[in-house]
Amino acid sequence: MAFLLPSIERTDWKTFLLLQLVLDAIADPIFVKDTAHRWIACNQGFCRLIGQPYEAVIGASDPDFWPKEQAEVFWRHDDVVFRSGSPNENEEVATGSDGVTRTIWTRKFPMRNAHGDVVGLCGIITDITTMKARLQRAERIEAENREQRAVIEAQTAMLDRMSMPVLQVGRGVLLLPLVGELSDRRAERALEVLLRAIHDRGAEIVILDVTGVPSIDATVSAHLVQAVRAAELLGCECVLVGLSPAIARTLVEFQVDIGRVATRATLADGLSFAMKMRKRRPGPTRGNA
Repeated sequence: MAFLLPSIERTDWKTFLLLQLVLDAIADPIFVKDTAHRWIACNQGFCRLIGQPYEAVIGASDPDFWPKEQAEVFWRHDDVVFRSGSPNENEEVATGSDGVTRTIWTRKFPMRNAHGDVVGLCGIITDITTMKARLQRAERIEAENREQRAVIEAQTAMLDRMSMPVLQVGRGVLLLPLVGELSDRRAERALEVLLRAIHDRGAEIVILDVTGVPSIDATVSAHLVQAVRAAELLGCECVLVGLSPAIARTLVEFQVDIGRVATRATLADGLSFAMKMRKRRPGPTRGNA
């Protein structure tokens, strides 16, 4: 996109004043430069940004009002437009007359004469200070959230390991006490831990203690049944202890088949029953458990 630079001699002054009124009606700062980087036109929004009247701006250039390092950046991007004849847009910082440094988004468009030669540029500035601050704050919050999620996940994994110890309570007998709410993820973790312990220790009987579990749902119930069946495939029998009335009712409502699983009211009863079961098992014990 390029603007055709008109000749003042060929421009009706009423038209010129009308264009100036249009520019002044736009809140964003707008300016026009020649190839020597001098401002030859601007709107009141640009005058407010610099803090100078129109008469002081016209004919002046960036080093007259901006800090040297900022003016050098502005000129560098001007030259890109002058050399390439293509629009250029970039993020910059500009220190206004009030001493406040703002983040601005500047779009510069080449202006051409009747022969198509680049003889200047038109720039439009948008103050994105607040927008960028919000974006940076959102990115910072997201980064903090990612860190917090990572910490929570690590703590959860550690708690899972700590809250699912597989204890050996007798020769060939393991105990898995389950405590707290059993989410789908924790139930899967319990199954994984249990099966590994059965295999590694050559267990013959495992006691699943759900005394500390306040409630279970259909999914967790299915995991319990899965655990029992998987243990049986490894040659290990299961005893379920500590069923509360609420959990027992849930198992009935969900029609969970635990008919082959021995159940006992307390852990003490379960331990006693498991020891008797083991004595009745035929053949030598497996492994060195």
